[in-house]
Amino acid sequence: MSNKLIIRQATIEDLPKIVPIFDSYREFFKHPKDPSKVESFLYEKFEHLESVIFIAAQENEVIGFAQLYPIFSSLSLQRVWLLNDFYIAEEFRNRGIGKMLFAKVKEFTLLTKSKGIELSVEHANKKAWNFWEKQGFKIDDEFRYYFYKL
Repeated sequence: MSNKLIIRQATIEDLPKIVPIFDSYREFFKHPKDPSKVESFLYEKFEHLESVIFIAAQENEVIGFAQLYPIFSSLSLQRVWLLNDFYIAEEFRNRGIGKMLFAKVKEFTLLTKSKGIELSVEHANKKAWNFWEKQGFKIDDEFRYYFYKL
């Protein structure tokens, strides 16, 4: 059996393989594991075409993923992709997998003729800051972003 890394867009058939890593991602951000809710959430994203998910898989196991949501810029009249979720399983980090996964995301955004990719990073997650800045992201100095919590 080959341990070749494959990075590709996920389909609904991949759902059972994505649930465990998505649950680990949520746990990383201090949310309780809940595989059934994760499965329902992701199923809806696939069913309603609400997001695009890319996976990094090795030996039939998903070891990383990126989830994009479409948003739109009324001023530029273009689509923007919100890179809302990006995660590599801890034991597979620092091997260049994140960089390869993001390259696939970037290729997709170019193919869809979007304006660009938007993301947010926790203030305390300096490793993520460093990673995204190395990928070419810049802090937005034109707009201040706010969030209204319900």
